[in-house]
Amino acid sequence: MKWVHMVLGFVFSIARIVFGFMWIQSGYEKLTGGFGVESLIPVIAQNTDSPEWFKEFFANVVSPYSSLFDIIIPWGELLIGVGLLIGLFITPALVMSIFVNVNYILGDMIFTYPTQILFATILLVALPYTALISTGRFICKKRKSSKDMMDVRT
Repeated sequence: MKWVHMVLGFVFSIARIVFGFMWIQSGYEKLTGGFGVESLIPVIAQNTDSPEWFKEFFANVVSPYSSLFDIIIPWGELLIGVGLLIGLFITPALVMSIFVNVNYILGDMIFTYPTQILFATILLVALPYTALISTGRFICKKRKSSKDMMDVRT
């Protein structure tokens, strides 16, 4: 039965890495492609599918600080991708992945985002397998072994 867990860990870890590459690509394209939140402000304001509270948030919070969001969004996507790729801070990266995709859906930018939310949720639920091959696992293992060495109770 242990080999099943190893196979699942390998499969979910590879899926996490691929998902990380997808986020890195998305963030990189926004950084190099001239992404700007300003162009989304009138689109979301006129959108009939976005909730009113989201339109108000966009008009009153995002619009005045659009230059800040022009930096936060692509770098956030890159950091989500890097976290997933190297396997460090997997849980926060997956939670932020879901948060970002929900915001894209609220802005009525429905492309592949529902699929990405499902994928991130599956990886989050299967976290012990998702993190099997990860930097975080090896750091935690090293920290635990050094704690064991300091524990002199026998």
